[in-house]
Amino acid sequence: MPNEQEIFDKFGLNENGKVQRVVDTSFIHHMRLKMPYDSKMMIANTRNPKGGVVTVETPYAHYMNEGIKYVDPQTGKGAFYNESYGFWSRPNTKKVPSNEPLNYHSGPNRGAHFVERTISEDFNEIVKEAQEELDRL
Repeated sequence: MPNEQEIFDKFGLNENGKVQRVVDTSFIHHMRLKMPYDSKMMIANTRNPKGGVVTVETPYAHYMNEGIKYVDPQTGKGAFYNESYGFWSRPNTKKVPSNEPLNYHSGPNRGAHFVERTISEDFNEIVKEAQEELDRL
């Protein structure tokens, strides 16, 4: 009787297995189509450091995924703007969530909760692609 690791290895389900790579690649593809188009920074900085793990390596990815504007608790502003400097916030001020949703551009499918929406909306397609790879083994 094979043990769990032997089964994972045989069917490409281990961390570096073919099926796991298909799942990761498919998930990333579908998620990128839902991510806010922030000059393409989050899309370009999506990584797959190991099987089963996907990261978005920008400091604001969580903020963009949550979809709620964070504001300065004293001023109620998300940021200040100066033509010569650009956008800025008061130093050492931790922002708090407001009730105002973020506005996203570049298509109706791009927006908040892109991770969760990828799982709920594209799960069957991701599984189908994994099954096709499994059938080839």
